Amino acid sequence: MKLRHLRQLALALALASPLALDAAKGQLIEKSVEVPRDTRVALDITYGKAALTWVESNNDPKDTDVEEAKRKDPGDHTFVILRFHYRNDDYVKHKVKLRAYLLDENDTILGEAGRSGGLDPGKADDTISFPMKVKTLDWPRATKLKVTAAFQD
Repeated sequence: MKLRHLRQLALALALASPLALDAAKGQLIEKSVEVPRDTRVALDITYGKAALTWVESNNDPKDTDVEEAKRKDPGDHTFVILRFHYRNDDYVKHKVKLRAYLLDENDTILGEAGRSGGLDPGKADDTISFPMKVKTLDWPRATKLKVTAAFQD
C-alpha cells in the first residue's frame, strides 16, 4: 500500500511545473509592463524588504537594423539585454528566478529568457541582467513585457 502512494507522489512531482515548485518555496509574482525601448519602465515587484524597481533594455534593434533585416536577412536575430534594477533593504540575501516574455498585441511570445540571481542585502540600486534572443523583425511588433519573479529566502 505504501509503495503505491510513493509512486503516486513521485508521478505528481514529475508532472509538476518548475514554476509551481518555485512558488511552493517562496512567492511567485507576475507583472506585465510596456516594452522598455527608449526609457526605463517601472516594475515595482516587491518581496518583503526587497523590490525589483524597474527594467531597461540595451542593444535593442534600431530602425536601421530592422530595415536591413527586411532587405537582407529576414531571419536575423538580436540579443537584447534586459537589465532589472533592484533594491534590498533587508539584512539577508534573497534569491529570485526571473523570467521575461516579449509579447505582441495578441499575446504571442516573440522572445523569452531568464536567469536566477541573488538580491544582495543592503543594496540601494543594483542589477540583474540577461540576454533575450529576439528576431530583429519582431522587435517593433512587441507591445509588452511579461515578467515572472519567483522569490526564495
